[in-house]
Amino acid sequence: MSATTTIQLKTNTRDALRKIGHMGDDYNTVIENLIIEHNRNSLVEHGKQVVEERKNDFVNIDDL
Repeated sequence: MSATTTIQLKTNTRDALRKIGHMGDDYNTVIENLIIEHNRNSLVEHGKQVVEERKNDFVNIDDL
């Protein structure tokens, strides 16, 4: 098992984490899920940016 550490949170942050989690989740699981969601959102935003920057490189399927 990985080493653990203690982080300080404001009470309202802790309460928000409780609302985000599911029954039986510990804070580590909730935070890991938030990180995964953040990474997915970052990937989607990056994809949108790439498409926007390179939209002139794409060919319309109707033109094929």
